[in-house]
Amino acid sequence: MALDYAHFSGQRGWTEAGLRAAVRASHSWDEVYKKLGLDGAVSASTLPGHAARLRIDSRHFAARKEAGDVSNLWPNLSRLDRAGPMIAAAWFTLCGWDVSWPLEPSRFDLLVTRGAETRRIQVKTTTVRVGETWKAYLSNSRGQRKTYDPSEIDDFFVITGDFGLYMIPLRVVGGMHAIHLSGYERFEVQYL
Repeated sequence: MALDYAHFSGQRGWTEAGLRAAVRASHSWDEVYKKLGLDGAVSASTLPGHAARLRIDSRHFAARKEAGDVSNLWPNLSRLDRAGPMIAAAWFTLCGWDVSWPLEPSRFDLLVTRGAETRRIQVKTTTVRVGETWKAYLSNSRGQRKTYDPSEIDDFFVITGDFGLYMIPLRVVGGMHAIHLSGYERFEVQYL
């Protein structure tokens, strides 16, 4: 006797039937994530893998749109942490700095050089609001939180959820795990 177990979700917040229905009714994986109430950044690799394993047809996602159709393109702040170093690199490049990407494992994200000056930049992003300000975490999040010291980086480049940009020297915030950016407005930088 075969038992139906498709309704079990384990630790997942979705069922096989729910995933099948969401894929059928969607035009992209972003739509599937929204229909299932999931964070796209967390689900980006797992849901397509589950769909492939369950043989759920998602080929209609690959249908080409008309040239110039950008109706379904919009920034998703759940991806800000991944885009952060590229946003920072673009800003430094626009300001006349040469940008280098270090090999892992490195405690800094970018190495920027202009003339004889070189700076080690740690990029941080935040989508956390506290009242009227943004809260930025300056320590790493791998396992136990660890702050940065002057032998590792020179500056933090912080990008907020409304695309505010801050370049804060480590000497100003050294040893701190988190800051509220309203206290660091003098370090906000301009962009086009």
